[in-house]
Amino acid sequence: MTKYTNILVGIDGSEISELALNKAIKVAKENKSKLLIASVINERDILGSIKPASVGFGSVTVNNIEEIKERTENMLNKYLNRAKEAGVEANTLVSYGNPKVELATKIVEENQIDAIFIGATGVNNVISRLSLGSTAEFIIAHALVDVLVVHK
Repeated sequence: MTKYTNILVGIDGSEISELALNKAIKVAKENKSKLLIASVINERDILGSIKPASVGFGSVTVNNIEEIKERTENMLNKYLNRAKEAGVEANTLVSYGNPKVELATKIVEENQIDAIFIGATGVNNVISRLSLGSTAEFIIAHALVDVLVVHK
C-alpha cells in the first residue's frame, strides 16, 4: 500500500463526507500522516445570486456569509478534535471558490497533498445515491493525486 504523508478530506456537511473523514482519520493514523480537513464555500452560489442560493448549509445570501463561515469553522473544529483524539496530526481549512477546483487542484498544490478522501455524493445530491456527485466526478478526473471515494 502507498504511504501517504499529507491527506486532504473534503467536508460539505453531509453524512457521507463524515464517513470519508472517519476513513481518512484511520488511514492517516496508520500512515502517521498529516490530515487537512477542508470545506469550500462556493462563492459563485453566494455572491452571484440575488435570491437565496443553496450551498450545503441551506439557503444563503450575501448578508449571512459570515454566519456560514462561522458554522463551517465550528463543524470543522468538531472534526479536528475527533482526529486529534485519534492521535492524528490535523488542521482545518475553510476556503472560498469553486469546491471542485479548490479540492482537486488548488488546496492539493498549496498543501503538498498526496491523497484526497471525498464522499461519493454530497449534501446537494439528494436525487441519486447510486451515481457519483458532480464534485466527486470532477475531482477524480482532475486531481493529480490519489482520490479515495467513500460510499455509504
